[in-house]
Amino acid sequence: MMGEQQYPIEKQERTQLRFPERLTIVGSQPHIDRLVANLSDEERGELSLTALDLEAPLPDGILERASCIVIEVDPAVRASLDRIEVIARKAPNLPRIAALANADVSLIRTLIKQGVADVVSLPFAPDEILQASISAAEDEARASRKPVKEAPVIAVVRAVGGSGATTIATHLADELGREKSSERGACLIDLDVQYGAAASAIGLSPRRTLHDLLVAGDRMDASFLRAIALEKSPHLDVIAAPDEIVPLETIETDYLLKVIDIAKREYDYVVLDMPSNWTSWNLSTVLAADEILMVVELNIASLRQAKRRIELFRSFGVDPKRISVVVNRVEKKLFRTIGLDDVAKTLNLDVLIGMTRENELLITAQDQGQFARQIQRKSKFANDVVKLADIVAGRCGQERLS
Repeated sequence: MMGEQQYPIEKQERTQLRFPERLTIVGSQPHIDRLVANLSDEERGELSLTALDLEAPLPDGILERASCIVIEVDPAVRASLDRIEVIARKAPNLPRIAALANADVSLIRTLIKQGVADVVSLPFAPDEILQASISAAEDEARASRKPVKEAPVIAVVRAVGGSGATTIATHLADELGREKSSERGACLIDLDVQYGAAASAIGLSPRRTLHDLLVAGDRMDASFLRAIALEKSPHLDVIAAPDEIVPLETIETDYLLKVIDIAKREYDYVVLDMPSNWTSWNLSTVLAADEILMVVELNIASLRQAKRRIELFRSFGVDPKRISVVVNRVEKKLFRTIGLDDVAKTLNLDVLIGMTRENELLITAQDQGQFARQIQRKSKFANDVVKLADIVAGRCGQERLS
């Protein structure tokens, strides 16, 4: 029944996953033969299989070629245990997995103390080796990764649908990624899982989307996220919303937050285009954001809905200092019923900027899959985007050098 199922919603077959490149498996001949019989031709081509007696030393060069090694161990054969110590001495950074026919808790603890990443059972089971080797490779990658400054997360929230929040989000992400001090650029994540159109608005046609990241679950990592992200330019990547309508209640909060956490380590800025409807997972996302931009228009209906959303955020413990307002589609009239000062007083928040209404320019830009600055570089809206990016970067503690 709809609503009862959560991501990951697709069971991944083993053939859809890949063994780590240069995964090496060492075992006695009967175990290697049985493993080969249970592998597909493609899987056999991905693995380096070595049949070796338990008493035999490791062949020369085997460690240099391996990215991860699974090796048979028998506690009754001292030479097989010694091989674990040899690997630790010669290749201390090589993830190693012990394969055991019978293992007690004491032996497993001993192997873990020797630096073994995991233990699998004998005879070799492809599924078990797959999961253990992927986990070991990811653990090693995390351990060797240099600390990086995590990117600030900016959540762009719409007071009402049709307020132009996606236009603000796409243009803001583009401008933040273009700053001269940015080495990793920006990532725009379209979280409007039902009606998101951020990718198409800037001329991208995604084949893989946020859906693919969420169904990956625990297998998700930085390289997978980079493979899913669409490159709009050298300074902007986009993770598109699913191409089919997804029930809001099926989104798994932990996996979504993992997507954002990975993006924070891969980019200099992460911009979230939030949906109109609110549920537990996107409230959790807003709680994790460094800055929340509420996009409103100069009319009573928009301000009323903005106020309701702001009260919702506050009730969930969002610090009001992280919430600010962007007024969209501002016409430069001499006399207005509602002004920017009125918005600030009504919502009791800072109004960062009023974005100039330039409907024809933005329609042309969207039709061509471009940004306003690419159509008319010195347009008022394009200038407003630069100003907004400067303000947001400053609020996030980043230095803009553009």
